[in-house]
Amino acid sequence: MTLLYILAACAAVFFAFNINVWAGVALVAVIIGAGIYYYIPRYYAAKGNQAYYAGDDEAAYRWYKKSYDTGRSTVNIKASYAYVLMRTGREDEAEKVLDPIIRVKSLDPKKRNMAKQQRCMVYYRQGRLDEAIEEVQALFDDGYINSNVYGMLGFFKLLRGDDLNETLKICEAAYEYNKDNRDILDNLAMCYYRLKRYEDAERISNELFEKSDSFVEGCYHGAQIAVALGKYDRAEEILEKLPECKRSAMTTVSEEQIEELKREIESKK
Repeated sequence: MTLLYILAACAAVFFAFNINVWAGVALVAVIIGAGIYYYIPRYYAAKGNQAYYAGDDEAAYRWYKKSYDTGRSTVNIKASYAYVLMRTGREDEAEKVLDPIIRVKSLDPKKRNMAKQQRCMVYYRQGRLDEAIEEVQALFDDGYINSNVYGMLGFFKLLRGDDLNETLKICEAAYEYNKDNRDILDNLAMCYYRLKRYEDAERISNELFEKSDSFVEGCYHGAQIAVALGKYDRAEEILEKLPECKRSAMTTVSEEQIEELKREIESKK
Protein backbone atom coordinates (compact mmCIF):
# COMPACT_ATOMS: atom_id res chain seq x y z
CA MET A 1 0.00 0.00 0.00
CA THR A 2 2.88 2.40 0.82
CA LEU A 3 4.39 1.78 -2.62
CA LEU A 4 1.05 2.67 -4.25
CA TYR A 5 0.96 5.94 -2.30
CA ILE A 6 4.49 6.76 -3.42
CA LEU A 7 3.67 6.02 -7.06
CA ALA A 8 0.49 8.09 -6.84
CA ALA A 9 2.40 11.00 -5.28
CA CYS A 10 5.08 10.84 -8.00
CA ALA A 11 2.41 10.84 -10.68
CA ALA A 12 0.65 13.81 -9.07
CA VAL A 13 3.91 15.76 -8.88
CA PHE A 14 4.67 14.97 -12.52
CA PHE A 15 1.31 16.27 -13.70
CA ALA A 16 1.51 19.30 -11.39
CA PHE A 17 4.85 20.36 -12.86
CA ASN A 18 3.46 19.91 -16.36
CA ILE A 19 0.66 22.31 -15.50
CA ASN A 20 2.70 24.88 -13.57
CA VAL A 21 6.14 24.93 -11.91
CA TRP A 22 4.85 26.63 -8.77
CA ALA A 23 1.99 24.17 -8.53
CA GLY A 24 4.56 21.37 -8.65
CA VAL A 25 6.72 23.02 -5.98
CA ALA A 26 3.70 23.55 -3.73
CA LEU A 27 2.60 19.95 -4.14
CA VAL A 28 6.11 18.70 -3.31
CA ALA A 29 6.10 20.84 -0.16
CA VAL A 30 2.71 19.45 0.84
CA ILE A 31 3.86 15.86 0.25
CA ILE A 32 7.05 16.40 2.26
CA GLY A 33 5.08 17.95 5.10
CA ALA A 34 2.58 15.09 5.07
CA GLY A 35 5.42 12.57 5.06
CA ILE A 36 7.07 14.22 8.06
CA TYR A 37 3.70 14.37 9.85
CA TYR A 38 3.07 10.68 9.15
CA TYR A 39 6.53 9.31 9.85
CA ILE A 40 7.68 11.40 12.81
CA PRO A 41 6.01 9.08 15.41
CA ARG A 42 7.74 6.12 13.74
CA TYR A 43 11.05 7.98 13.73
CA TYR A 44 10.79 8.69 17.47
CA ALA A 45 9.85 5.07 18.13
CA ALA A 46 12.80 3.84 16.06
CA LYS A 47 15.12 6.01 18.16
CA GLY A 48 13.50 4.59 21.29
CA ASN A 49 14.03 1.06 20.05
CA GLN A 50 17.65 1.86 19.26
CA ALA A 51 18.17 3.22 22.79
CA TYR A 52 16.52 0.15 24.32
CA TYR A 53 18.85 -2.25 22.52
CA ALA A 54 21.78 -0.07 23.54
CA GLY A 55 20.77 -0.69 27.17
CA ASP A 56 19.54 2.85 27.92
CA ASP A 57 15.98 2.39 29.17
CA GLU A 58 15.57 6.03 30.22
CA ALA A 59 16.51 7.29 26.76
CA ALA A 60 14.14 4.72 25.27
CA TYR A 61 11.40 6.07 27.53
CA ARG A 62 12.01 9.67 26.40
CA TRP A 63 11.91 8.79 22.69
CA TYR A 64 8.83 6.58 22.99
CA LYS A 65 7.08 9.28 25.00
CA LYS A 66 7.74 11.77 22.19
CA SER A 67 6.16 9.31 19.76
CA TYR A 68 3.17 8.70 22.03
CA ASP A 69 2.66 12.42 22.69
CA THR A 70 2.17 13.08 18.98
CA GLY A 71 -1.18 11.31 19.33
CA ARG A 72 -0.46 9.41 16.11
CA SER A 73 1.55 6.40 17.28
CA THR A 74 0.40 2.95 16.20
CA VAL A 75 -0.87 0.23 18.53
CA ASN A 76 2.46 -1.60 18.18
CA ILE A 77 4.35 1.54 19.19
CA LYS A 78 2.03 2.08 22.15
CA ALA A 79 2.57 -1.52 23.29
CA SER A 80 6.35 -1.05 23.07
CA TYR A 81 6.03 2.22 24.99
CA ALA A 82 4.05 0.44 27.71
CA TYR A 83 6.80 -2.17 27.99
CA VAL A 84 9.47 0.53 28.35
CA LEU A 85 7.31 2.24 30.97
CA MET A 86 7.29 -0.97 32.99
CA ARG A 87 11.05 -1.40 32.61
CA THR A 88 11.52 2.07 34.06
CA GLY A 89 9.12 1.55 36.96
CA ARG A 90 6.18 3.50 35.54
CA GLU A 91 3.50 0.80 35.77
CA ASP A 92 0.58 3.17 36.37
CA GLU A 93 1.46 5.12 33.22
CA ALA A 94 1.69 1.86 31.29
CA GLU A 95 -1.84 0.94 32.36
CA LYS A 96 -3.11 4.31 31.10
CA VAL A 97 -1.52 3.60 27.71
CA LEU A 98 -2.92 0.07 27.42
CA ASP A 99 -6.47 0.46 28.74
CA PRO A 100 -7.71 2.72 25.89
CA ILE A 101 -6.33 0.26 23.32
CA ILE A 102 -8.19 -2.64 24.91
CA ARG A 103 -11.46 -0.68 25.02
CA VAL A 104 -11.54 -0.11 21.23
CA LYS A 105 -14.18 -2.62 20.09
CA SER A 106 -13.26 -2.36 16.40
CA LEU A 107 -9.59 -3.16 17.03
CA ASP A 108 -8.05 -6.27 15.52
CA PRO A 109 -8.43 -8.99 18.24
CA LYS A 110 -4.73 -9.89 17.90
CA LYS A 111 -3.72 -6.33 18.75
CA ARG A 112 -6.17 -6.18 21.65
CA ASN A 113 -4.80 -9.45 23.01
CA MET A 114 -1.25 -8.12 22.64
CA ALA A 115 -2.25 -5.14 24.79
CA LYS A 116 -3.92 -7.45 27.32
CA GLN A 117 -0.76 -9.50 27.45
CA GLN A 118 1.18 -6.37 28.35
CA ARG A 119 -1.43 -5.43 30.94
CA CYS A 120 -0.90 -8.75 32.70
CA MET A 121 2.62 -7.61 33.53
CA VAL A 122 1.30 -4.22 34.63
CA TYR A 123 -1.06 -5.92 37.08
CA TYR A 124 1.82 -8.04 38.39
CA ARG A 125 4.05 -4.99 38.83
CA GLN A 126 1.22 -3.23 40.67
CA GLY A 127 0.89 -6.13 43.10
CA ARG A 128 -2.40 -7.32 41.58
CA LEU A 129 -1.24 -10.91 41.10
CA ASP A 130 -4.67 -12.55 41.12
CA GLU A 131 -5.88 -10.20 38.38
CA ALA A 132 -2.71 -10.85 36.39
CA ILE A 133 -3.28 -14.60 36.57
CA GLU A 134 -6.97 -14.26 35.72
CA GLU A 135 -6.19 -12.21 32.60
CA VAL A 136 -3.32 -14.33 31.32
CA GLN A 137 -5.34 -17.51 31.95
CA ALA A 138 -8.23 -16.01 29.97
CA LEU A 139 -5.88 -15.25 27.07
CA PHE A 140 -4.55 -18.80 27.20
CA ASP A 141 -8.02 -20.35 27.37
CA ASP A 142 -9.14 -18.24 24.40
CA GLY A 143 -6.30 -19.67 22.33
CA TYR A 144 -4.00 -16.66 22.43
CA ILE A 145 -0.84 -18.65 23.17
CA ASN A 146 2.77 -17.63 22.70
CA SER A 147 6.03 -17.91 24.62
CA ASN A 148 5.37 -14.76 26.66
CA VAL A 149 1.92 -15.96 27.72
CA TYR A 150 3.35 -19.34 28.71
CA GLY A 151 6.17 -17.61 30.57
CA MET A 152 3.86 -15.33 32.52
CA LEU A 153 1.42 -18.10 33.37
CA GLY A 154 4.16 -20.32 34.80
CA PHE A 155 5.90 -17.49 36.64
CA PHE A 156 2.73 -16.07 38.19
CA LYS A 157 1.58 -19.49 39.40
CA LEU A 158 4.98 -20.17 40.94
CA LEU A 159 4.90 -16.76 42.56
CA ARG A 160 1.43 -17.28 44.03
CA GLY A 161 2.33 -20.75 45.28
CA ASP A 162 -0.26 -22.67 43.27
CA ASP A 163 -0.27 -26.47 43.32
CA LEU A 164 3.20 -27.45 42.09
CA ASN A 165 2.10 -30.52 40.18
CA GLU A 166 -0.43 -28.49 38.22
CA THR A 167 2.10 -25.73 37.64
CA LEU A 168 4.61 -28.33 36.47
CA LYS A 169 2.20 -29.46 33.76
CA ILE A 170 2.02 -25.90 32.47
CA CYS A 171 5.78 -25.42 32.64
CA GLU A 172 6.47 -28.71 30.85
CA ALA A 173 3.91 -27.88 28.15
CA ALA A 174 5.60 -24.47 27.78
CA TYR A 175 8.97 -26.21 27.42
CA GLU A 176 7.59 -28.38 24.63
CA TYR A 177 6.20 -25.24 23.00
CA ASN A 178 9.53 -23.38 23.07
CA LYS A 179 12.72 -24.88 24.48
CA ASP A 180 14.70 -21.73 23.72
CA ASN A 181 12.77 -19.15 25.73
CA ARG A 182 14.71 -18.18 28.84
CA ASP A 183 11.63 -17.42 30.99
CA ILE A 184 10.09 -20.79 30.12
CA LEU A 185 13.35 -22.58 30.95
CA ASP A 186 13.75 -20.68 34.22
CA ASN A 187 10.17 -21.44 35.27
CA LEU A 188 10.62 -25.15 34.61
CA ALA A 189 13.93 -25.23 36.47
CA MET A 190 12.34 -23.57 39.49
CA CYS A 191 9.36 -25.88 39.38
CA TYR A 192 11.67 -28.90 39.54
CA TYR A 193 13.69 -27.16 42.27
CA ARG A 194 10.62 -26.64 44.46
CA LEU A 195 9.64 -30.27 43.92
CA LYS A 196 13.18 -31.19 45.09
CA ARG A 197 13.96 -32.74 41.71
CA TYR A 198 17.35 -31.07 41.80
CA GLU A 199 19.02 -33.05 39.00
CA ASP A 200 16.18 -32.18 36.62
CA ALA A 201 16.37 -28.57 37.76
CA GLU A 202 20.12 -28.50 37.08
CA ARG A 203 19.65 -29.99 33.61
CA ILE A 204 17.16 -27.31 32.62
CA SER A 205 19.24 -24.58 34.25
CA ASN A 206 22.27 -25.69 32.23
CA GLU A 207 20.16 -25.52 29.07
CA LEU A 208 19.30 -21.97 30.02
CA PHE A 209 22.96 -21.03 30.49
CA GLU A 210 23.78 -22.42 27.07
CA LYS A 211 21.34 -19.91 25.59
CA SER A 212 21.72 -16.96 27.97
CA ASP A 213 24.10 -16.53 30.90
CA SER A 214 23.33 -12.82 31.36
CA PHE A 215 19.88 -13.30 32.90
CA VAL A 216 19.64 -12.20 36.55
CA GLU A 217 16.85 -14.59 37.51
CA GLY A 218 18.45 -17.50 35.65
CA CYS A 219 21.80 -16.97 37.37
CA TYR A 220 20.28 -16.57 40.81
CA HIS A 221 18.09 -19.65 40.47
CA GLY A 222 20.94 -21.63 38.92
CA ALA A 223 23.06 -20.82 41.97
CA GLN A 224 20.22 -21.92 44.27
CA ILE A 225 20.03 -25.23 42.44
CA ALA A 226 23.78 -25.71 42.70
CA VAL A 227 23.61 -25.07 46.46
CA ALA A 228 20.85 -27.66 46.82
CA LEU A 229 23.15 -30.17 45.11
CA GLY A 230 26.08 -29.21 47.36
CA LYS A 231 28.01 -27.69 44.44
CA TYR A 232 29.11 -24.54 46.22
CA ASP A 233 31.98 -23.65 43.91
CA ARG A 234 29.62 -23.95 40.95
CA ALA A 235 27.13 -21.68 42.74
CA GLU A 236 29.83 -19.05 43.25
CA GLU A 237 30.89 -19.36 39.63
CA ILE A 238 27.33 -18.70 38.49
CA LEU A 239 26.91 -15.70 40.81
CA GLU A 240 30.08 -14.16 39.38
CA LYS A 241 28.16 -13.64 36.14
CA LEU A 242 25.61 -11.35 37.79
CA PRO A 243 27.52 -8.04 37.41
CA GLU A 244 27.31 -8.50 33.63
CA CYS A 245 23.53 -9.02 33.67
CA LYS A 246 21.21 -6.23 32.55
CA ARG A 247 18.73 -5.08 35.17
CA SER A 248 15.55 -3.03 35.10
CA ALA A 249 12.54 -2.27 37.28
CA MET A 250 11.12 -5.59 36.05
CA THR A 251 14.00 -7.65 37.49
CA THR A 252 12.41 -9.96 40.07
CA VAL A 253 15.52 -10.76 42.13
CA SER A 254 16.80 -8.10 44.53
CA GLU A 255 20.40 -7.36 45.47
CA GLU A 256 19.51 -8.30 49.05
CA GLN A 257 18.46 -11.79 47.92
CA ILE A 258 21.71 -12.20 46.02
CA GLU A 259 23.81 -11.13 49.00
CA GLU A 260 21.86 -13.45 51.29
CA LEU A 261 22.55 -16.37 48.94
CA LYS A 262 26.25 -15.50 48.88
CA ARG A 263 26.33 -15.57 52.68
CA GLU A 264 24.55 -18.92 52.69
CA ILE A 265 27.16 -20.35 50.31
CA GLU A 266 30.00 -19.03 52.47
CA SER A 267 28.53 -20.53 55.62
CA LYS A 268 28.01 -23.93 53.98
CA LYS A 269 31.50 -24.05 52.52
